[in-house]
Amino acid sequence: MKKVLFYIVSLIVVLPSVTMANEAELDEIFSPFINQTMTQHNIQGFTFAVVSKNEILFQKSFGIKNMYTNEQETSKSLFHMASVTKTFVATALMQLHEQGLLDVDKPVVEALPYFVLVDGRYKDITIRQLASHISGMPDFDSDPWHDPDYDEEALERFIRNFVSHKFLTHEPNTMYQYSNTGYEVLGDVIAKVSGIPFEDYIWENILLPAGMIDSTLLIQSADMTKLNSLHRPKNGEMAVADIYPYNRAHAPSSTLISNLDDMIRWLRLNLNGGTLDGNRIIKQETLNAMWEPANGQFENVGFSWHRRNQGGYQTIYHSGNDGFKSYVNMIPELDIGFVMMSNTTTQPYHDFAQEIVDKLIEYKEK
Repeated sequence: MKKVLFYIVSLIVVLPSVTMANEAELDEIFSPFINQTMTQHNIQGFTFAVVSKNEILFQKSFGIKNMYTNEQETSKSLFHMASVTKTFVATALMQLHEQGLLDVDKPVVEALPYFVLVDGRYKDITIRQLASHISGMPDFDSDPWHDPDYDEEALERFIRNFVSHKFLTHEPNTMYQYSNTGYEVLGDVIAKVSGIPFEDYIWENILLPAGMIDSTLLIQSADMTKLNSLHRPKNGEMAVADIYPYNRAHAPSSTLISNLDDMIRWLRLNLNGGTLDGNRIIKQETLNAMWEPANGQFENVGFSWHRRNQGGYQTIYHSGNDGFKSYVNMIPELDIGFVMMSNTTTQPYHDFAQEIVDKLIEYKEK
């Protein structure tokens, strides 16, 4: 409790303010664009921020958390972040690598002896290959949300029951293939190497030091009064979904729950080379290496983070889509990035994010 209070006091002291000139200009650029998109696609709730490493340039919440209660979105409203969770997994792996507790270029079986596939090539799969989606690991093919697990053994049980019966889809290191399953394996690597549950490791070593005190990987720990509902079309009308996308067996691939205030801190920490408010989460050289092309040849992906050249600049990003839509995107050369979150399945996604990047480049270049 004392540790939590320390970070809360620190946040009060160092919390950056929104620069009024930037805010007005960015509001004029983005608010009409976002409002038009929400109307066109019947988006219920949306939050958005633009930041640099030292400033919050613009942040705004739009719409409602739940169409039945009509509660308004705020910067404290909690969203399911889906696959953006993977960037926290990658950071945790690199923390352990920095400490000499793990070598990400060694085979997974060295850290997770029970790991096995029917395919004998599994013995050579490295942690780095899994993190970069170039291992050949197949993805799971079932609905993970309607019968969720909540117990601490869920992650290992999933890997033993699902992965052990699978073949690789291709030779490792030969092609990019996105795999959630690979990240479940990596989450249990973190648990076994650190000696504590995966979710506890992320909280103690990333979320809390980063000041992301409202965020959690465990739905039981979330403030339910701030939690968004998921909205999706049903019988031609928008409705609140009957499930929330949570399953502890899939925590490493997708269960981060966070809000705009906390994700602003994650974005600034990464733009600032792995440190925020005097707390270093990861070394700058490590973070820089995570953003480089995987295996020196896969231009679209680094170590978890994805890469796209846009408008002559290298962008670093990760997205999430489990009904909830989330996006974190940085243009390091311009010291700018954005985060967006939506509670509606009809929210436009990659193309929408690329339009935002175009607008940010234009804003910085003028």
